[in-house]
Amino acid sequence: MHLHCDSLRGPSKAQRASLKNKEHTRQVRDTVVKKFKAGFGYKKISQALNIPRSTVQAIILKWKEYQTTANLPRPGRPSKLSAHTRRRLIRDAVKRPMITLDELQRSTAEVGDSVHRTTISRILHKSGLYGRVARRKPFLKDIHKKCCLKFATSHLGDTPNMWKKVACGKL
Repeated sequence: MHLHCDSLRGPSKAQRASLKNKEHTRQVRDTVVKKFKAGFGYKKISQALNIPRSTVQAIILKWKEYQTTANLPRPGRPSKLSAHTRRRLIRDAVKRPMITLDELQRSTAEVGDSVHRTTISRILHKSGLYGRVARRKPFLKDIHKKCCLKFATSHLGDTPNMWKKVACGKL
C-alpha cells in the first residue's frame, strides 16, 4: 500500500517561484504600518495578518525610510520614448491599421525620437496591438445581396424556355 504524501512535500517549484514574487496589496501594507504605530511587534503583526515576520519587517523598514507603503519605481533603463510619444504611436496605429513599423519609425524620427522598429513593436504589443493579417472582405455587400434576392424573387415563376432567350451565356 502506497501513501500519497503530496500535501507533506510542500509547494512545488513553480508554486515557490510564484510565492517569492508575490507583492502584498497596499491595504495589507497600510495595516502592517497601522499596527506597528499602535505598538504591536513584528511577531504579533505577522500572526494577526498571517504573513511572514520578515515581510512585516521589510514593510516597516521601507516605511521608516521612505514614509510610504506605495510601490516605488524599480531600477532599470529609462524608456527612450516619452509617454506622449508612446500615446501618439498607439493612436496612429489604431487610426491606420495597415501602417507599417517603418512608417511609424519615420513619424517618431520627425518628432525627434529615433527608435528601432523592435521598440515600436514592443510598445504596440504592450498596448494590445499586434500585426495580424486583415480578414478577407466579402465581395458581395448587403446592397448586392438585396439586389440578387429581389431579382431572384421577381423571376421565380420563369420557365427554362425563357432563360434560353437570355443572351448572357449558358446555364
